[in-house]
Amino acid sequence: MSIGAYVFVNIKAGAGNKVLESIKKIPEVKQAHLVTGLYDIIAYVEAPDMKVLGTTLMVNMQNVAGIDRTITCVCVNN
Repeated sequence: MSIGAYVFVNIKAGAGNKVLESIKKIPEVKQAHLVTGLYDIIAYVEAPDMKVLGTTLMVNMQNVAGIDRTITCVCVNN
């Protein structure tokens, strides 16, 4: 059973499209969209287990240039 999570992303000004395209290249990212409101991008991530999810979030996503901050909400039911 896979683990899903929604990731709310704040980015540096003017970096929207570049950050979005970089996030979409991460294999575990199933969807990502530029949005209005408190966050700039919302992404849905799916991983086979918590270890892969953690690596995806802590290494792959947070190393994308232009990301300022992320908040992750792990899904409790699929």
